[in-house]
Amino acid sequence: MKDIERRYFETNAVIRSVDKLTDNTVSCIALSREIAGLAKPGQFINVQVTSGQLSAPVLRRPFAVSNVNGDEFEFIFNIVGRGTKLLYDILRSKETVNVLGPLGNGFDPGDGSRKKLLIAGGIGIAPLKSLAGHFSETGADVTLFWGNRSRRDFFGADHFENKNIKLMMSTDDGTAGFSGNVLELLKEEIKIKNIADLKEYDIYVVGPDPMMKAVAGFIEEQGARCRVSLETPMACGMGVCQGCAVRKRGSEEYKLVCKDGPVFYSDEIEFK
Repeated sequence: MKDIERRYFETNAVIRSVDKLTDNTVSCIALSREIAGLAKPGQFINVQVTSGQLSAPVLRRPFAVSNVNGDEFEFIFNIVGRGTKLLYDILRSKETVNVLGPLGNGFDPGDGSRKKLLIAGGIGIAPLKSLAGHFSETGADVTLFWGNRSRRDFFGADHFENKNIKLMMSTDDGTAGFSGNVLELLKEEIKIKNIADLKEYDIYVVGPDPMMKAVAGFIEEQGARCRVSLETPMACGMGVCQGCAVRKRGSEEYKLVCKDGPVFYSDEIEFK
């Protein structure tokens, strides 16, 4: 991916709101004119997680910028362990949070005349939320597939419906939308011709690595390409620590997720 000039800030962003979207999913809206003014769809922030205790996590946590509204930006995360539980508690008890960003290379919006296909698995909807909004503003033809384990894992679907985006859901347990995973949904929509030849679309896939690997593999089998956004621990977020290396496909070389990504063409990298 073409490198871009990087401009980022370390700032104490003012916490505007902290809301539980599901039992484990949290949305934080924070105020920072610098970050909101520069963030592009697909870029991320590195958030400081500390409670002033020696036993607290020392590494920042990366989160996609999921939406921008004026001088405010949103990031969404799942509470999955000690660090994210601590972050949730900090966000509820503090007035500001230390944020470094925006970081990384975002999504290439592709050809403005082409149709857009966005495919999200679970919390992978977070970076695609801002991309969908961008495409909606440009008047692009946008279809969004969003898969989750169950109905209770969805949140904020009206955000996409209000932007004239065709949203289709799937659930593993069949409690909402198509019964099956998001790849099975994609195959079904192609079968019944609701989705045309995949080579006609700019395609973006974000979710857990196994989901992205499976979906990207199918897309490549159809002779098309897709862009993916990788999620991995990124201590520095700027390519200094080199702790987020991902192997280039068919090569002994590596790329850095924080610096060269987090967005790549799927056929550029080896999934773990």
